[in-house]
Amino acid sequence: MADSRAPLGRRVLVAGGSLAGILAARALAGHFERVVVCERDDLPATPAPRRTTPQSHHVHVLLKGGENAINRLIPGFRDDIEAAGSVHMRAGKDFFSASELGIAPRQDGALDLHGQSRWMLEHCVRRRVLATTPNVELKTNHTLRALRYDAAKRRISGATVESAGKQSDVDAELVVDATGRGEGGMRWLTTLGLPLPEVEQVIVDFGYASAVIELGADPSRDWIAVAIGNLPRVGARGAVLVPIEGGKYICSQGGRAGDYPPEDTQGFIEFAKSLPNPMLYNTLVEARFLSPVARMIYPANRFRHYEKLESLPEGLLPIGDALCSFNPTYGQGMSSAGLQAEVLFDTLNARTNGDGILALTKRHLVRAAEVARLPWRNANYNDFFYPTTKGNREMFTPEEMQYRMQVQIAATRDPEVRRVSTEVSHLLIPFERLYESDIRARVAAAQTKPSS
Repeated sequence: MADSRAPLGRRVLVAGGSLAGILAARALAGHFERVVVCERDDLPATPAPRRTTPQSHHVHVLLKGGENAINRLIPGFRDDIEAAGSVHMRAGKDFFSASELGIAPRQDGALDLHGQSRWMLEHCVRRRVLATTPNVELKTNHTLRALRYDAAKRRISGATVESAGKQSDVDAELVVDATGRGEGGMRWLTTLGLPLPEVEQVIVDFGYASAVIELGADPSRDWIAVAIGNLPRVGARGAVLVPIEGGKYICSQGGRAGDYPPEDTQGFIEFAKSLPNPMLYNTLVEARFLSPVARMIYPANRFRHYEKLESLPEGLLPIGDALCSFNPTYGQGMSSAGLQAEVLFDTLNARTNGDGILALTKRHLVRAAEVARLPWRNANYNDFFYPTTKGNREMFTPEEMQYRMQVQIAATRDPEVRRVSTEVSHLLIPFERLYESDIRARVAAAQTKPSS
């Protein structure tokens, strides 16, 4: 049945062709005549890291909630990444995990996961959206430099776009900020002299380094992925090793407050030697490094509360990390972007002919902030265990911090608590589920039980 509603406008400009930008374009395509994605990079024809996205070289985990959201927005997405070589993993069961407490018992988390590089995943998303959404256009080597603003009507009227050293003004009824942690929207509003949203910040000062490797032969290997780390303290270090397409792996290691992994291969291997279990170090010694070591510093988690900005001009919409960015340790960024795009899709699909862009944007931002709240709380809950983290520790009461630790203990002893806790961490259900009476009772009872 054809959509009888009038389009909301002639053109949308999306600043950024990463996962968040392409998913936003997909969600908007049914409601505007044309969606133009402006990507500053020159995208390769085959999957490869992007020059202007240095974080793409690192481990990127797609949580189940994000995977489900993307597959709903783009039917066939899951088939695409599997055809491209994504590796099946079973949460808990296929992971080797260790800390000072020893090797964690293997426990089936009852979720099927996929392992792949960020560049392969983005390539699959981009290819399917462009092939199945005729009114979405991707313009590479195009950078959105500034917003055009109609002060009399208090709305965005388009943007200044630069390509090949030349700038031009482009009309648009909506501009989407998918510039990630670069905070394009904040810079554009500042240039216009318009009020900025309140920003909630937690300083984590996390540095991580990664390399693509090929593992040495080991017929006794019984794991697919690895997670090893110290318990939270000053000087805590951690590392993950996950499979990607083509029989390769990405290893990422990290530390805080200046204790960052080295950028040279030998130093990277030696950093693994300091971990509380030697398994990863022994694996890296026998591995073949297929890429140089790449390092990044992540300063702070930032939640930009656009949903509270009463003076938000009509025609500006942030998405993904431009709205809320988290410590990459917890692998929530891509999934949060997928869930935000899903609620954008739902908000627009529920509109009536009487709904304007500003009303729909505000309605969406309230829902997007709620979607971002779960990964935001998950990240900060974990980060506040580290003494070097700086921020509003009153975000969590002492009772809540203690209870969440009890949940983690109970998850090793009670299959139902483990299932619920895993679904919360994968952004499938709200964290409030952990506080309902039946789970509280199981958590209390599990404190004196042995691990299952």
